[in-house]
Amino acid sequence: MLTGSRSRSPGMVENYLKYKLDYPRKLIDFLYNECDFSWESVIADIGSGTGTFTRLLLERGSRVVAIEPDRELRETAERILEDEFPRFFSLEATAENTTLSDRSIHHIVCAQSFHFFDTKKCRKEFRRVLRPGGSVALIVMMPSCHDEFSSECEALIRRHSKDIPETGDSSLDSIYSDFFQKFGYSTLSLSSQLSLDFDSFSGRLLSSFNLPGPFDEGHEDLMEEMDLLFELYQQSGRVTYMYDLKVYAGKLDTVG
Repeated sequence: MLTGSRSRSPGMVENYLKYKLDYPRKLIDFLYNECDFSWESVIADIGSGTGTFTRLLLERGSRVVAIEPDRELRETAERILEDEFPRFFSLEATAENTTLSDRSIHHIVCAQSFHFFDTKKCRKEFRRVLRPGGSVALIVMMPSCHDEFSSECEALIRRHSKDIPETGDSSLDSIYSDFFQKFGYSTLSLSSQLSLDFDSFSGRLLSSFNLPGPFDEGHEDLMEEMDLLFELYQQSGRVTYMYDLKVYAGKLDTVG
């Protein structure tokens, strides 16, 4: 989900599939009811991974172009979605060079992938491929800052990942204000929680954030910290992980 292929450790694809986030229906309804998405739309899901969010758009009848540079993630999505959805298309490309034609896309979605991109380059590319009036929806998921355990999870993620932006409301608003510029954006915020054992807790973090894998430097320290954090907060072998989803949706000044 990067400008090139995301650094992916063995087992990451399995984690993506086993511990994938269930996006709430309210989020999808927001896109189709408030952001002009429809079954007639051609939507680019950029940084599509194994196609978790792509499927939700296809289920609404839209034509979806899934763009993912990582071969194993992309081929996993193709294996799962191609036979079931004739309006699914898959491309080996990046956010900064989608290979799409000029003004060919109604809407762009980046579900938990935008922070991997070169913001200036992908904004220029998005402007090129969007049709006039088209919109971009950027979906962010982070541990809740209103819960002690989830806040500790966020601190752990920050210590071990170089790709996570500051996530306070003012910081995120500044990032997306710069991206959407004069057109502004609308937002939807949702909160949820999960009850997780250690395997699902560690698997979810490893599949959702760019953390060191088994053969990466720092993985052993990461797993030790995860284990200590889990033991500190677990009750009967489970922890409650609270997280926030936020959608930033707006238009760009398209090219041409």
